Amino acid sequence: MNLSVVLYTVSNLVLMLAAILLIPFGVACYYNDDAAMWAFIYAIIITGILGGLSKAFFRKKDAEISIRESIAIVTFSWIVCIFLGALPFWLSGVCTTYCDAVFETTSGFTTTGASIFKDVEILPRSILFWRAFTCWLGGMGIIVIFVALLPALGISGYQLFSAEVSGPTADRLKPRIGETAKLLWLIYLIITAAMVLALFCGRMPLFDAICHTFSTVSTAGFSTKNTSIAFYNNLYVEITVATFMFICGCNFSLYYQCFQKEFKKVFRNSELKFFSGVILTAIIFVAITLYFSRPEFFNGGIKDNRYCDLGNSFRYAFFQIITVCTGTGHASANFDQWPNACRFLLVLLMFIGACAGSTGGAIKCVRILLLLKSSFRELTRILRPRMVKHVKLNGESVSEEIITESSVFFVVYLGCFGISSMALMTMNTDIITAFSAVATCMANCGPGLAKVGPMANFSDVAYAGKWVLSFCMLLGRLEIYSLILLFLPMTWKR
Repeated sequence: MNLSVVLYTVSNLVLMLAAILLIPFGVACYYNDDAAMWAFIYAIIITGILGGLSKAFFRKKDAEISIRESIAIVTFSWIVCIFLGALPFWLSGVCTTYCDAVFETTSGFTTTGASIFKDVEILPRSILFWRAFTCWLGGMGIIVIFVALLPALGISGYQLFSAEVSGPTADRLKPRIGETAKLLWLIYLIITAAMVLALFCGRMPLFDAICHTFSTVSTAGFSTKNTSIAFYNNLYVEITVATFMFICGCNFSLYYQCFQKEFKKVFRNSELKFFSGVILTAIIFVAITLYFSRPEFFNGGIKDNRYCDLGNSFRYAFFQIITVCTGTGHASANFDQWPNACRFLLVLLMFIGACAGSTGGAIKCVRILLLLKSSFRELTRILRPRMVKHVKLNGESVSEEIITESSVFFVVYLGCFGISSMALMTMNTDIITAFSAVATCMANCGPGLAKVGPMANFSDVAYAGKWVLSFCMLLGRLEIYSLILLFLPMTWKR
């Protein structure tokens, strides 16, 4: 591996981060947040110096960036951005330890939405803005914007793009990968602007509308309110947020196809149909279960009058299912008090996640669909050994290589989940909290169950546990392989 090329490329992204920090610094100046303002100044200076020295020391080499360098660049870029992005939280004093600052920043950049803050409403507005802005930057991917702004990377840009974008394959919308990155960010900006306008028209304060938009289009879930979307108790806000969560949970290449008026391809998309079907089925199941889980139907039912009405049951089921499926993490109700069947289904949906090529996390619908189709094919072969049957998506046969990759990814994902859960349980964490915390962090979803439920936070998790969960969040955001491969000796050999 050419480490000099890796560090030189990462240094460019560090300098870009220093420039990005000027935006929340401007917000701090506008709101006269003195402590936050100085925190951003110090963060900008530190980040700029590190990036400048690194770029000067590791001069550009005329070497092609291979898949090994691409993996290292993507992984190191995320890690460096997280550790430097944590400086404003720590230097401003809102986080008493650097560990908490790193956890919060990791949660933001990886669009997880898990928080250590017990009371976000007392935080300076510039910190709340930076908190939401990290989500927005991480949503489309800091590497994607890097590729869009630095077309000089040339042929190596595709390797970076492929290592960054989620899913079994990286869709190239334009012949040049830089153009694809720019197009994705243009779509992202249009969706962001549309949601800010929609929330502002719903009488949400502009600052709240911007912050909630940043954390929704990135499917992160950070809120400016302690009770999240439930604070507003507004059906219009819930429908708006849920709609944009669904939009951003879909593959962004579908919107390009819409611009090209290729509507047949959109409606024939297998993953979109599967994703929509999972959400619709889960909403119906949860709504009916909530409605019939009241004390008048059986002893020990939910004593919440909101679920006495079937319409209300559908309302809360609709929002929570979409927020969990897309890995957003916003909350309109405390689903940790729901019946066990509903809670189990929500955890199961955390593993499935959103579509590939979206801002969502987890295993991804396309991989689950491929596993189901390939499993059905193998069952059919038992009865008809001579039959030749291909697994198809969107009417086209899928290569065996992609099916194998999906199967391996599924196994590795569950293996990492099991090891991380065990690690958390060694810190005297109860089994439900440990399982749900790891599941939600690896899926970049946000709230879990029990002590990390939707109306709780991660502040009481042990420091060692926060580092484990931070690793899980990064593991999920980088789709496991990029991070794990760095621990293999063969990655570092020339």
